[in-house]
Amino acid sequence: MSWWRFWQPNAEARAEEVAPPPPGRPGGRAGRGSPVAKPEDDATRRRREQLRKRREMVAFDLERAESATRPDNPWQERIDLLTESIATVDADLAALAAQPPEPTFPLPETPITGIGATATEPASVGFTIGPQTFRFAEEADWDQRGGAIVRGDLRQRSGDAAALVPAGAPPEVGAALARHLVESAMVFAVDLRDRALDGEPPPERPTLADLARPCPECGGWRDWRGTCDACTRRAWHRQGLVAERTRLGKEQESEAADRRKWADRVPIARRRLADVDAELAKLETAGGR
Repeated sequence: MSWWRFWQPNAEARAEEVAPPPPGRPGGRAGRGSPVAKPEDDATRRRREQLRKRREMVAFDLERAESATRPDNPWQERIDLLTESIATVDADLAALAAQPPEPTFPLPETPITGIGATATEPASVGFTIGPQTFRFAEEADWDQRGGAIVRGDLRQRSGDAAALVPAGAPPEVGAALARHLVESAMVFAVDLRDRALDGEPPPERPTLADLARPCPECGGWRDWRGTCDACTRRAWHRQGLVAERTRLGKEQESEAADRRKWADRVPIARRRLADVDAELAKLETAGGR
C-alpha cells in the first residue's frame, strides 16, 4: 500500500503542528534559563496596596506643605481678606468716634407735684407734671405653686409723657424726645416705688427737666437716673466692633501660625515620601516585578 506510506509523513507533521506545547515552555520555544514570574501571595498584594495608599497621603501632605512656602498660597489669600476686614472695622470705629453730637432740646423746669408711693402689695405710684397726671401700679403675680404673691413690674395706668414735649421743639428732635420722656417717666416711677419699699423719702423738688437733662458726652438726654440711651447705643455699637476686630485678629494669627506649621513640615514630608518609595521599590524587586 504505497499510498499509505506516501501520506503518512504529512500526517505526522500535522500531528506535530496541532500538538499542545509542553508546560512551562510557551510556544514550545523557550530556552533554558528563561525567568519565570513567581505568583504573588495575598500578603504581598495587601502590603503593596497599603503602601500605595500611604504614598498618596504623604504626597498630598507634601504638596500642601510646599504650597505654604510659596508667596502665593491659600493662607496668604485668607490673611489678606482678613486684613481688609480689619481695616473696614477700624474705619467704622473711627467714624463712630467722630460721630457728631445728637440734636437736643432743653425742657422747662416744670415742677413734678402730687408725688405718692405705697409699699404695700401691689405697690402703686402717682405724680403730676403740668397737665398730665401719671398713675402706675404693680400687677399681682403668683409663684409657680400658686402661693404667695410675687412682686411684679409697674404698669402705667394714666398719663402721657409724650404730650410734655414743648411745642417749639424741632420735628427731627420732638419724636426722639417723646420716646425718651416715656421711658424716663417709667424710670422715675420705679425709683419712687423703690424708695417707698426701702423707707426712704421721695426726691426733693424734682422737675420735668430732671427727666431729660442734656448729655454732655453725646448731646442726647439722660433719664432720671442719669442713663443716656444714645451713649448706651454707641457703647454697644463700639463693643460689637471691638469684639469683631478681636475675632478677626485672632483668626489672622491662626492662619499665619497654620501656614508656618505646614511650611516646617516640608523636609519631614519629603523624607516620608522617600521612605515609602524605597519600600515600594524593595517590594517590587523581591516580587520579581
